[in-house]
Order: sequence, then C-alpha cells, then structure tokens
Amino acid sequence: MPKTKALRGASRSVNLALVKRIAPGTPSSGTPTQSRLSTQVLNQTEIARRREEAQRSVLDSITVDVIDIYTLDSSAYISRSADSRSAAEDMALRGYLATTPVSPTLAISFKTLELFRRLRLRKPSFSVEAFAKVICDFYAIPYRRVYRMSLSNAFDVYLSIHRIIDGRMSELLGRNTPDWRVLNACPACTYELDDETPLRFSRMICIDGNNSLKRMAKVGSRDVGDTRIFSQSDYYLPDDFVDQFAHEVKARKQAAKVVLDDNEDSHDGIIEEDVEEEGDPTDLAPMASGNKSCTDNWKAAADDLKKKMWGVFEETGIFASACRHGFILWITDMIKSGELAKYPLAIVSKALEVFKSHGMLGYDIGCDFEQTICRSSLGPRWEQLRWRCCVNAFHGYSHNFRCQTRNHPNNITGMGLEDLETLERVFSSSNQLASVVRYASRYRRRVHIDMFFKQWDEDKYANIATMLYNNYVQACEIIRTESQAVAEVVASLGIKEEDLEKWHMEEAEYFATLGDEPPWDIHAMAYVDLLREYWQIESRHTDATSQFLLATPIDYQFILPTSALPRPVPAYGSDASRTRRLETERRRVAERRDQILRELLDMEVRMGIDHRWQRTSPEYIATTKYIASRDYHRALDNLQRLVVQRLFELHNLNLSQTGYRMRTHIAKSLQTRCKAIRNAVTMYNKAALSLDPPRPTIDWTKVSHFSFLEEFNLLRETRNDIRDKPWTRPLVREAMKKSRRIARAREELQRCNVEVRRLHTAIEDENGQLHAVLDVLQKERHPMHGAVADYAKHRIRVNKSLLSCIGQIYKLEGFTGGSSVPVGSDDTVESLDSTREEDDAEDLLDTEGDDEHGHIDGIVDYIAELPTRT
Repeated sequence: MPKTKALRGASRSVNLALVKRIAPGTPSSGTPTQSRLSTQVLNQTEIARRREEAQRSVLDSITVDVIDIYTLDSSAYISRSADSRSAAEDMALRGYLATTPVSPTLAISFKTLELFRRLRLRKPSFSVEAFAKVICDFYAIPYRRVYRMSLSNAFDVYLSIHRIIDGRMSELLGRNTPDWRVLNACPACTYELDDETPLRFSRMICIDGNNSLKRMAKVGSRDVGDTRIFSQSDYYLPDDFVDQFAHEVKARKQAAKVVLDDNEDSHDGIIEEDVEEEGDPTDLAPMASGNKSCTDNWKAAADDLKKKMWGVFEETGIFASACRHGFILWITDMIKSGELAKYPLAIVSKALEVFKSHGMLGYDIGCDFEQTICRSSLGPRWEQLRWRCCVNAFHGYSHNFRCQTRNHPNNITGMGLEDLETLERVFSSSNQLASVVRYASRYRRRVHIDMFFKQWDEDKYANIATMLYNNYVQACEIIRTESQAVAEVVASLGIKEEDLEKWHMEEAEYFATLGDEPPWDIHAMAYVDLLREYWQIESRHTDATSQFLLATPIDYQFILPTSALPRPVPAYGSDASRTRRLETERRRVAERRDQILRELLDMEVRMGIDHRWQRTSPEYIATTKYIASRDYHRALDNLQRLVVQRLFELHNLNLSQTGYRMRTHIAKSLQTRCKAIRNAVTMYNKAALSLDPPRPTIDWTKVSHFSFLEEFNLLRETRNDIRDKPWTRPLVREAMKKSRRIARAREELQRCNVEVRRLHTAIEDENGQLHAVLDVLQKERHPMHGAVADYAKHRIRVNKSLLSCIGQIYKLEGFTGGSSVPVGSDDTVESLDSTREEDDAEDLLDTEGDDEHGHIDGIVDYIAELPTRT
C-alpha cells in the first residue's frame, strides 16, 4: 500500500473538512469581512481539536490493489469512518471482497467473483487457473501462481457467503425443514393432490455409481494443507450414516486355492483364502444353480476396477440417486472402493424413511440387488412398504432374457415409458468436473460437486414442463402408430388382443421355470455322486502314494544323526523339494479321502445300506442311468435357454425402432452370449456321448447361424418343447412387443396427466407464497428483502415459462387430463394462453426502500463478523 498517497488523500480530506466546518450559530453567508471576523473569533484550541478529529476520522483510509474485470481498475481508494469495524467490511460496502480478513492488500470485486461463479455453473470444467489467466490477459500482465491462489481463496469465501444468504432465505421461505429439498424440489413427483388418480408406483427413482469424479490420495506421509470439511450440503448423506451399512453385506468368499511353494525351506502347501471384506450389492443374492448370473459380468468389471483404483485415489467416485425427472435426491462418496453394498443400501434406507409406499427403484443390477435388500436389515421395511427393483432399460438388454421378462421396464405394468436411465445423462454432464476435482482438496471437491448438482436441479426445474410435453407427444404417437399395426396382425392371424397378453404371461412363466428338474430320489443321486467322488479320490491317493514311493532312492540307507561314520551325500538330496511336494500332495489327498469316507459312511447308515453299492449293483446302474439322462437334459436345457435368448435378442436387434446405441449394446451382449453357447455346445456333446446309446453331437458353426426356432430341431428333445407355442413365431412376437409398448404408452399418459396437474398447482401456489413473503419483508424493511426479491424475480419468470408450456400440453390433440387447478389458483386455462408482460414480475418485486444496497446486506453482515486486528 503506497503510504504517501494515502497521507496526501488524508490531508486533502482534513482541509476540506475544515473549510466546510462553521461554528454553531455563525451565519453561513455574509460579506467577506464578516466571514474573516467570524473565523478570528474561533478559539485556537477549538480549531486544533477539530483538526485532530477530522484527521483521525480519515487517517485510516487506504488504497488497495483491486481486480475488477469490468472496469480493469488496478487500485481503489477505500475511505473509513470512525465507527468502521474492519477494512474488509468497508471494502464490501464498496463492492470488493478482501482476500484476507486482516490487513488486506488485495480485493476482488463481487461482480468479478459472480461472473466466475456463473461461468463455473455453466461450464463446470472451467478452472480457477483458467479464469486467473483470463484476468491477467485483460490486465496485460504475466500470469503468476499467486494470482490463482488469491482468486481461489476469495472464491471460497464468496461461495460461503452465498450459502449463508441461501440459508437465511430458505428460513424466511419456510424451506429449512429436514429433507425439504427432496420432498419439494420436484413438484411432479411430490406435490400430491387429494383428488388425483392413484398411480401404480408412487415414486420412481434410480441409483447408480460413477467413477469419473475421483480424487487423488495423498502421497506417503505428506501433510494435507486444506483440512476443512464441507458439511453444508443437503445432497450428501453423512459418512457415519452410510457406514452403518458397512457390515450388512460381506464379500462372497471364493473357493480357496492351494498353492504349492517351490521354496526349498517350505514343507507344506500354502492355502490362499480371501480376506473378509465388505461385499458388493449382489453378494447377498442367492447363487444361481448351474446358470451364470446376469450380474457376473458386472462383478468382474467391478473387481478389475477396484484393483486398479485402490491405493491411488482417496475418493473413487460418487454413488447417486435421482427421480425420474432428473432431480438429484442424495449422493455419497465411494471411498477407496468400487460400488460396495453400503452405498445403495444407505440410499434405500433414506428413501424408505422419507418416501411413501409402492415405489420403484431402478438399478443396472436391480435383479440381484433386490434380493440383497430383502436379506438385509432393510428387508422388513422394504416389504412392508411394497417397494420393488427393476433394471434400467438400456442396461437391461445385457441381462439374460429370463431376467428381462421380469425386471425390464418394458415388461412391468405401471412403468409407462420410463427407462430409468436418468443417471447416465446426469453423469454424462457431471464428468466435466473430473479435471477440476481430480487434484482438489476434499473440501473443494465437495463444494464443486454441490454447486454442479444445485445448478443441475435448477435446469431440470426450468425444463420439467418440456419433458412432460415430450413424453405426452411420444406416448400419443406410439398409440396412434402401433395400434394400427397390432390391429392388422390380429386380423390376419384371426386372434384377439387379449391373446397377446395371455401369451406374454405364458412366455414369462416358461422362462421362470426353465431348467427346473422333475422330482427323483435325491438321496440316491447324492449317494452315487459321493460314491463316485470317493472312488476318484481313492484312485488319486493311490497314484500319489505310488509317486512318492517311487521317488525313494534304490540305495536308501538310514543313518543316525549321532553316528560317527562320515555321512555320505544321498542321491536324492538335490531333489528334496520335489520329494516334499509329493509328500504334501499325498497327505492332502489322504485327508480329503478320509473326509469323503466319513460322509459316505454316515450316508450309508442313514439310508440303511448294508453293502456298499458297486458298479454292477442294480441300484447303482439305475441311478447312474438317470444321472446321465439328467446331465444330458441339463446341458440341453442350458443350450436351449441360451439359443432362445439369442434369437429373441436378435429379434430386438433387427427392430426398426431400436436406436443405434441400443443395437450396439445388444450386439455386445450377443457376443458374450455366443461364447456361452459355444461352451454349452461342448457340455452338450460330452453329455450326449455319455448316454447309452450315445446321442448325436451337434456342430457349433450350425448353431451359431440359427435364425428361427424351427431350425433348431434338437429342441424337440427338451422337456419343454416350445417350437409349437404361438408366442415363438416372429410375427406374433412382434405384435406382442407392440402391444406391450401401447400399454406402457397409455400408462405414461395417465402419469403425465397427474404430474402436469401437480406441476400447475405447485406453480400457482408458489407464486402466491413468494408475493406474500415479499410483502411481509417489505413492510418490515427486512435486510434480506433484496436477496429474496432477486430469487423471486427469477423464479416467477421461470414459472411463467413453465405455465406457457403447460398450456401447450392442454392444447394437445390427444390430451386426456383435466385442465383445472384444484387449489391455490384463480387462473383459468385461458390465462395460460395470454401473453404476460415481463415487467409485471419486476413491478411486483421492485421496492422503494431507502437502502439501495439492500441486496448485499447479507454479504456485509457476513464480512462484519470476520475477525479484525485490535
């Protein structure tokens, strides 16, 4: 701070004050002679006192370096009065934010910080460094790192001020109750009316994890400079709340592996076991018997991701939830892990606490996750409120067809046209934050994420009527076009539309029971399986014993350790490691043989078998014959399942309505399915050759080119031959799909009718509330009136745009909902068509208060509370 400049300014101010000061009672006008006489009358002591007082009142005035991208001023003169509490407060009154609360030497204008905030909201990847360089370019000075640090620190304070003002404004508007945002942010979901049509699902929400918003962990024992904790966000679930579910699900243990150590000092095999750790969202789901779970690929990808990220990143991403309209509900950080079960369970727990019954939860692994929920501590509450899970429409095509018939949105009554892929669109936008938060502190990372989702919700609110309009138009178009196509198919086949729904239920039942075996003597089959395993392990034990004995040297000679005779070097000394491995293998096989023998003896006692079955026993022959037939049918049923799913997914792939990305996703799923079919063919050929007489084998190259079920003649050998079922014909399947699509479109119209009415009512009620609150604040001359007025001005303009779009929905040709607003509105439908002047909202909000800086009163109050140097 240039001291001489400040003193010159103080001297000028003192002289000006002395010239203007006239003694009390002295006339302010008169001849020059009278003025001189009046001045001489003044006591010299009084003049000195007044000079000292005037100088003291302006002595602390300062000149400070400033940054203002609008004016490009490099310094500003800040005058301070005698009752000034801090230099930071005086700067705030002049429109500047000091970079430090005590003895500031640099200040940034509020307009500059607000410009950066707006840029960051609209372009999340726009960094502080980039904005600092832009400012340097405008000021024509070289960029220095200290500029970025000063701007970053000032921006943190500026955001804190915004949060304080937002908190006070929420309190004045009655929006500071627990979970208010979740219960009111989306009026289409939450603003329920008394006389509305009940919906099948009261709420539709989706959950998913995203690993783009990672943050690097600290290196070694390096200290962290920024230790602040950001806890003012109502988006983040508290960490301790999430950790309540850390031990709900344990990781499913994998089979132990026996590793033989080649080290010469090792005598025993080393058994590697998985360390007990937290499980993922599928680990409580029962394991599929014989069939690969449709979430196995997800688990494999998650495991690979987990291995790569552990130890490198502190936060490995976020786990989020949103409603069907895109409003964010809750988020939580994934800490040094992938998608552990505790993250979705915490969100489910919060949803069950806040929302009503009959909700729908969409998750890309919802099929297995629902079973995890039911087996967790949330199970009773989940079943009591009758919530359920499904898979997302896009990800659902990577699940097997059996899962799709039960869990895909297209096959669930009441889903409408909702795909529950909302979070994919959210993450596509939030990925812009990745470059900003990767090396940020934990505090600033959460601040940036909180900013992003607040702006995201504001944008979703501004476009919610447009979304409902587009959904309505889409549903009407589907009903118009698809109904004609279904009617033509029904007429050509001579069937009724009711038959299509009946056949759809038959299809779902078929896949639900596919692979079930007919009853048989379970104990006899278990005894034969155990007997075969015993014979096999006995043979292995004999071989292991023989190999160990053969390793004994021919010239073996036992020598006492205390013998005085010179010890010859044994021939097998160089092969000691191999000998130890053979002994370990023999001992391990012997222990396994003894264990199986004990189980075999126990089963023989319980079954009353006096003489152990042999390969020539009639009971053994009959049971093995059935087991061979069972294995054959198992292999054939598995092959049938995979082929049918492949054919049906090929049918989806060739649909003209299927988008390019969807077809690509299905094609990748089919590649995995083809690998499974290849393995199934191998297993089938092995089982077919084990029959007596052997069945003919099949060629993979032929199976891979089947296009219709009629070509797969082998299916006649299965227990459930479906080739003659009406729903297997391509034309009928096309009609069934279109019929289900029409049903979902009608459900979408019903839901949109309800949601449009909710939105219309909520807007009218909110506008009335804003006007009422502003009137009260204006009468009380409340310091927060300016901030509330700014918010209300913008909100009323957004509501005006929404009402205009709602009016367009009411005028749609296929609109079937009511257009009246039940409560809180005096406007008619015709009023939506009239053009409102933009100045109307401004006239309602403009005030004639004396304080022209009322909109920054909250900022000044905050600055005044900063610590000062005494």
